[in-house]
Amino acid sequence: MAYFADNPNCPSNFLSGAGFQFSLKKLPGVSFYCQSANVPSQNLAVATQATRFNTIPEPGDEVNYDDLTVRFLVDEDLKNYRSIHNWIRYLGHPESDEDWTTYADGDSYQEKNYSDGILFVLDSNFNRKFKIYFKDLFPVSLSGLNFDSTYTDTEYFAVDATFKFTIFDIEEVGATGFFTEPRLKPTINLSHVLDSTNLALFWSTENADYVTIDQEVGEVDTSGTGNIERSIVESKASNGYVTYTATAYGKGGSATAYTVVNVANPVLSENITCIAIIDENDASSVALMESRWAQFKTNWPNRKFYLLQPIGGAYGSALGVPIDFLETTNPSTYNGTR
Repeated sequence: MAYFADNPNCPSNFLSGAGFQFSLKKLPGVSFYCQSANVPSQNLAVATQATRFNTIPEPGDEVNYDDLTVRFLVDEDLKNYRSIHNWIRYLGHPESDEDWTTYADGDSYQEKNYSDGILFVLDSNFNRKFKIYFKDLFPVSLSGLNFDSTYTDTEYFAVDATFKFTIFDIEEVGATGFFTEPRLKPTINLSHVLDSTNLALFWSTENADYVTIDQEVGEVDTSGTGNIERSIVESKASNGYVTYTATAYGKGGSATAYTVVNVANPVLSENITCIAIIDENDASSVALMESRWAQFKTNWPNRKFYLLQPIGGAYGSALGVPIDFLETTNPSTYNGTR
């Protein structure tokens, strides 16, 4: 015992056989008041290699599982008992093919025949610590109800249900043991750019498993960009504003970020104001500058260009800028001459 006491990695609490819960995905509204349940044993098939001396065992490629057996208390309305009974009745349809429809529970073939199940293992404080996830369960036996008028005390029925399955996984839920990686809380950033046609959203995260964005955007990658038509954004606006909220989910919890879009403002990406100050020393340079900016106006007709020329200088007012080159709303502020 000295080794366990001195080993810092030794667990301080031991697994209790009294803490567990069981549920079936097929029957979410049915409570199974379990008295006992087992983690089935598993066996690996073994191959043998013949030699001139002895046969040598080798690991095989097939795993066999024993059955899952659950003992549960029967409720007074027989809801949990009848759910298993009807399931077996559907699978075996002993009376006629009509049992397929009478006792069916589920939409698809998979849902009608199988169900995943979870056995939660609780810690010493009765918190969920592990879940044992059984895949493709189906019942193969259900014990009977033995009524007896000679009972001298109240006896509550407990029955055994046995299930077959394909495989089970053991997943950690909330354990904080020495083998657990730290669970970091996720972070997220969200921003946007709005133009005349689209709203571009930009987001980035850390320690996130997945991200969702409201306003009907849905689940997205943990980092990325996305475009939304401006008309859709405007339809969601209230008083000219619409808020987009992104939520990042991770093992350490969740985090949110939001960005407020003002759809009433002018479209800045189209109405960029470009200003050039002409301060050249000869007329040829001025002509070259005028030619360049004339081409800019042709290339970007939706942008406003202002060419400002300081008064005075080496050539005084001789370095004139054509008045039609300006788009100012106040021509009196023009400092050049024709």
